Amino acid sequence: MRSTKTNVPLYQQLAETLKQLMASGNIGAKEPMPAERELAITYQVSRDTVRKAIRLLEEQGLLYSDHGRGTFAAPESVRQMSRFLDSFTDDTLKRGGVPGQTILSMENVAANMAIASLLHMQPDEPLLRIKRVRLMNSKPIGLQESFLRLPEGAQLTQTELEQVGSLYRILIDKFGIKPSESLESVGAVAAQAEDVALLGVALGAPLLLCERVMLSDRREPVEYCEMKYVPPYRYKTRISKGSAG
Repeated sequence: MRSTKTNVPLYQQLAETLKQLMASGNIGAKEPMPAERELAITYQVSRDTVRKAIRLLEEQGLLYSDHGRGTFAAPESVRQMSRFLDSFTDDTLKRGGVPGQTILSMENVAANMAIASLLHMQPDEPLLRIKRVRLMNSKPIGLQESFLRLPEGAQLTQTELEQVGSLYRILIDKFGIKPSESLESVGAVAAQAEDVALLGVALGAPLLLCERVMLSDRREPVEYCEMKYVPPYRYKTRISKGSAG
């Protein structure tokens, strides 16, 4: 595997190749993965690169190891529960819905101390604040407020966001920022007056609250986002034990 993407490590390229083989059915659910040596020869990479790719796919929930037997492709149900960093647009399409949005506001604001700490920046540095109602099949499904740390001098207009639809797609195509991972917390809140007006729920109704810090592929925090979803929305995640503690 000779890299033409100088910014993408070989192990990530190999992981993506193996992911595509699983998605296409060439490696079926619960089927064993080829041996490290075989993968290294096939894709002309080192065995260390193979190990890193396998480890990445295990962390993403696409592979699992059975001690003494080898590494296997995870069942489809487990793969669907893995939480990949999808945009709302991609996530809605995967659910079979039609994504949409109503942009309520887009403005430059100064980072407060809390958000500045989360995004590893100084208080009062500029952020782009975007507030949107997210739609699924033309029905309001959530209220989303994003604070973006864009490169110095970068500009994003409401017209661009309306035309493209997906904020993450713009980050990738226009700014070369690839959303890669997120740190998330999930809870519940009671609907306030604004939620009643925008989401069509009753005052005090429970809403799913998700707070996210999005990291780029360079492990740099780029976005803090607060998302409130109406009860029909189902949030899937996978929890794994990350250490022996």
